[in-house]
Amino acid sequence: MPAVRRCPADLRDRVLETVVTAFAGDPLLRWVWPAEARYDACARRFFGLLLDLRLESGEVWVHGEGDAVSMWDPPGGLYVPPTEDRWAAVQRLFTDEERRRWQVFDASMSVPAAAAPYWYLGVLATSPDRQRQGLGRAVLAPMLAAADRTALPIYLETASSANVRFYAALGFRPQTEVVLPDGPRCWLLRRDP
Repeated sequence: MPAVRRCPADLRDRVLETVVTAFAGDPLLRWVWPAEARYDACARRFFGLLLDLRLESGEVWVHGEGDAVSMWDPPGGLYVPPTEDRWAAVQRLFTDEERRRWQVFDASMSVPAAAAPYWYLGVLATSPDRQRQGLGRAVLAPMLAAADRTALPIYLETASSANVRFYAALGFRPQTEVVLPDGPRCWLLRRDP
């Protein structure tokens, strides 16, 4: 089993680079930011906030020096919710159309409001040069085990059919499948303990 640990703060920049690089071709991100210049202008701040929030009050697991990362929200939301709306600053970078696309995605793929407590896998990323070596599975393992021990489901979203197959091998099943307007097919997946 590759070396997996909670992400130390000093790996933040390396982990962020892994995520930004790994998602550069993601169908959802390219629907929101189809131009390379827009992805470059927005993705680092977007993923940086996701990472920072989870480093502060969620769960972030890495392989080695950040070649793979999984970022989680615990049941009920972040352990310590932020005191300020840091999303507003990130969203100011977006065009009106980019904000609209995120709103369409969020409305289409949200976890059902009546869902019992659950873990949420916000991001799984592996450096492109390290993919298909088991690192993604490795950084998922601690939290899959935690969900099983506590008998809680896990939810995640993806816009990649290859990811649907990857997650199916780990016990995830589609709960919702939608095609976004002029955009990609997206899935909300759930894994029961």
